[in-house]
Amino acid sequence: MQNYGTNMNVGVTLAAKKIVIVDDYEESCKLLAEILSSTYDCKYTSDSTAAMQLINEQRPDLILLDYKMPGMLGVDVCREVREQAEIKNTPIIFVSGAATIDERIKAFETGANDFISKPFHVKELILRIKARLAEKEPEVTAELVAGNLRMNLLSRQIFIESEEVSLTPKQFDILKMLVADKNNLVTREKCLNEIWGDSDVTSRNVDSQINYLKRKIAKFNGRIVAVPSLGYRLEA
Repeated sequence: MQNYGTNMNVGVTLAAKKIVIVDDYEESCKLLAEILSSTYDCKYTSDSTAAMQLINEQRPDLILLDYKMPGMLGVDVCREVREQAEIKNTPIIFVSGAATIDERIKAFETGANDFISKPFHVKELILRIKARLAEKEPEVTAELVAGNLRMNLLSRQIFIESEEVSLTPKQFDILKMLVADKNNLVTREKCLNEIWGDSDVTSRNVDSQINYLKRKIAKFNGRIVAVPSLGYRLEA
């Protein structure tokens, strides 16, 4: 059974981004893991032939990859990652020494997102990792708009024209679903699953909250329409 190295920093939370490090020199793996372990959950292997197994097990948020390794070159690992649908969009940064210009070009042609030469500056490495991870993050929508209704998702405030409307947390979440999918059906089942979760409630709870919601947003220039036996649709 292949053994993999891991960082032992207890300060890393469960939500920390995962990084897989592949380098045939174990000391290089350990150094990179030590540098990054205060922020990221790092796993590494110095066996290039075991790299894909580790990557598939971890489904990392980013891969640090050496170029010249016995067994499999870094570009071979990179190519395999890009050919697998589940992981093909994982950012890959090559961290390698004495690479020729042709090797660097080959890395980018194979699918590398970045290339850092050894010896590297720690701050540059960290900044490049942050940049590649940021590119992967979906854009966060801070505001939803429907007609004269505006929802600030960060402050959880509702405005109709310039007047603020007070909603309960569940009413806010229901309205958010309706506005985000405006003019389309939002089923009662979706509301129950995403807002109430495992709570012991029925579709009547959804109907009740919708009725309260309609009264509170009476000045909205659109409307919430019931779709018989299915759910609701916000028309704007």
